[in-house]
Amino acid sequence: MMKATPLTEILKPVQRDLERVTDRLMAYLRNPVARLAAYLITGGGKRLRPALVLLAGRSGDARAHQRQLLELATAIELVHTATLIHDDIIDESLLRRRQPTFHTRFGTERAVLMGDYLYASAFSILAGIGDAYVTTHMAQVCQQMSRGEFLEVDSRFNVHLTEGKYLQIVRNKTASLIAACCHLGAHVAGAAPQTVKRLTDFGWNFGMAFQIVDDCLDLTGEERTVGKTLRSDLEKGLLSLPMIYLAASLNRQEREQLFAPIRTRRADRAFLSQLAGRARRAGAVTQAIKSAESFVREAHEAVAIQDGIASVESYRRLARYAVERTQ
Repeated sequence: MMKATPLTEILKPVQRDLERVTDRLMAYLRNPVARLAAYLITGGGKRLRPALVLLAGRSGDARAHQRQLLELATAIELVHTATLIHDDIIDESLLRRRQPTFHTRFGTERAVLMGDYLYASAFSILAGIGDAYVTTHMAQVCQQMSRGEFLEVDSRFNVHLTEGKYLQIVRNKTASLIAACCHLGAHVAGAAPQTVKRLTDFGWNFGMAFQIVDDCLDLTGEERTVGKTLRSDLEKGLLSLPMIYLAASLNRQEREQLFAPIRTRRADRAFLSQLAGRARRAGAVTQAIKSAESFVREAHEAVAIQDGIASVESYRRLARYAVERTQ
């Protein structure tokens, strides 16, 4: 991969408003309950989702709708944080953003409750925007993310998982929220319907590419660089796209033999490292990156016509960032 442009540089057009979102989050964190999650919300996150809300708002009248955009961005960051807390419980992850995961620090019971609390708080903020469509759309997106989680759990330890089923999980679990950032940011700012659609298309494709690369980094990265527990999904029996490609390159007997420790729930960390190395050597990671690049091309296509879309260069650089990043 080429070296990625730093995300902070790509997001310069919305940096000032992104700082305002952080101020809103900090104000919210004065609540004694929410303060427990402060280190997760403020500690090294990319702020990618609120930034996408703010970028999309620039394609409408961002100045006239600044309050609504800031509230929307804040709410979506709370929803995202809630999903991370719940995901880490499911995956039994120990690290998130180079810090102990919430359930590791405070226990599973408090983690479940905190995730629920952040969801409820986000929807309280969304209701205050005063646009019923925004609240309804976000409720549908949260349902879609939950369906993705259910589908993922049901797919564990299935060494015959198909590429199509994997992409469905990614679309529901990850890309849906990223698409919603672009969709609702443009909608709230009063952008033209065609502009809203194109930015939504960008969000779907960018989200797909971003998660595929995330899954590749789970196999090829180092925890001190990526900042979270690696190969936890694989340990829990979930095959990512590189593993699906590796499995497809083998005959049935070879596949059953190679993945037997996963299928029989006996995979240890040493085996997982060996399996990740096998995927790299077989070219399965490279093949998955090429799949991500196909989504990046679709994302580029969505913003190819500049008419109606502000900060086009930021979207183009974001699309490349999805496949060039190392964390």
